[in-house]
Amino acid sequence: MLNHSEITINQFSYGMTSEELISEGHVDPDYFYDPDEEELKKDIEEIKRIVRENKLPEEEYIEF
Repeated sequence: MLNHSEITINQFSYGMTSEELISEGHVDPDYFYDPDEEELKKDIEEIKRIVRENKLPEEEYIEF
């Protein structure tokens, strides 16, 4: 009988980028998908669009 040890993705991926893990077939691309992060990106783009369209004075800008 073979001895298989459990390896977590954190142990396995040490030193590897998400692109490397996906390209080598170790994980599915959905493993790295975060819907909250995608929603935040959309919100930031919407805020940037509003600022561009409304030409707010520079002193009213809030960095994020």
